[in-house]
Amino acid sequence: MSDPVHDSLRTMGRFTLFALALLTTGTAPVALAHGWPGRPQTNPPRLSEVGPPPAWVETRQRSRWLSFSSYCWRSGTKAICVDMAPVQERTDLGTLRAVRGHALRLHLGFRPREAHLTVYRGFRFTHYRLQPARVMTWRVRAFGVVVLDVKAPAGTASYASRLRAR
Repeated sequence: MSDPVHDSLRTMGRFTLFALALLTTGTAPVALAHGWPGRPQTNPPRLSEVGPPPAWVETRQRSRWLSFSSYCWRSGTKAICVDMAPVQERTDLGTLRAVRGHALRLHLGFRPREAHLTVYRGFRFTHYRLQPARVMTWRVRAFGVVVLDVKAPAGTASYASRLRAR
């Protein structure tokens, strides 16, 4: 015979386990991404020729597409090398504001073999070696024009942006 009290407790126990399972599996990805804005809402920059895929950078408050800089890239049987103006002279670079010591996340559409970031302040610069990955993190140590240089199976690519103190 069925006991209504035990049936009710069993049902509540199942509901509690179900709710707990939903919370832990349903919110885990949100918790990992919490505080990062994600991919920029604007359209990515486009190249008129073969080239590397667009890349973007984000702080905890904002994300923005990086501008293409010089690259040599191949896709299938097509390959192209493009030299752009020195980044210190470019007026078309977007600006991202950040806080010294806070993390930036740099997102690529491929996994690089090598990666480094250079911060230019006038004609002075500082290099930072990054652990190659599709998403790389760098703690802001300097402001100026930031250039991400990567080597990948399809070639080399550079991306740039202005980084200012917030």
